[in-house]
Amino acid sequence: MKLFIKIKFIFLLIYLPIISRAQLPCISDNTGTQGKSNAQIELYYGMGFHNEHRCIENSTEILPVFTYGLRDKVDVVVAYPFLFSKIQNDTSVTNIRGFSDAGVEFKYCFFEKDILSLAIKPGISIPTGKYQLGMGSGKVSGSAFFIASLNLSALFINGNLGYMRNSNKCGDALDIWHLSLDADYSIKEDFHLIANTGIEKNPDKSEKLYPVFGLIGVYYCLGENFEISTGYKKGLTSAETNHAFIYGLTFRF
Repeated sequence: MKLFIKIKFIFLLIYLPIISRAQLPCISDNTGTQGKSNAQIELYYGMGFHNEHRCIENSTEILPVFTYGLRDKVDVVVAYPFLFSKIQNDTSVTNIRGFSDAGVEFKYCFFEKDILSLAIKPGISIPTGKYQLGMGSGKVSGSAFFIASLNLSALFINGNLGYMRNSNKCGDALDIWHLSLDADYSIKEDFHLIANTGIEKNPDKSEKLYPVFGLIGVYYCLGENFEISTGYKKGLTSAETNHAFIYGLTFRF
């Protein structure tokens, strides 16, 4: 069971603060919303590699995320990840695949003045995955994030402070906090450089070490409503996945 719990948290707490993606390839979200009746689809593909005690873990996540503008400053976000994992040691190989828990979030940008904007993002995770195989929590979970963004012309800075009520059937920590920060620099109008870092509480009650990551990446706007992105995420502590490669497509309509 511990093996499957480890698989689950590699996906849900390494790649995703909760369910939705920010500006790909970032982990941290920004305060931006789609605008009333506008929609966005993000297709996220992530590959993670983690080696520990002669055990090699390869994990892949495919995550479609649909965002719709209910009002000018209010979005609803729906996500449903599909996961692959291969864990190999000296004596065995374990392959696991399937859908994980679905999620729904709402983002409300409640303040915007000059260079500063603020938003809140509550959400729920619905136990649609098989928690027995490490593909979900087995219970409904909740989250709440506070987001702050600074618009410094060519440079955007975004900070996230979050809390997750990690209800689960796996005996893991119930209360998870998350803190992250990113910088989005526009080298050209259509070409952006990303730097992102973050830390959160480890869901494993026996582990004192916090997962910490660093990420660098780029995204390119092929048009007003289409972007491609890629990034590399490095675990800065052993509690985080060693290496992860992120690829994404974003469509707006």
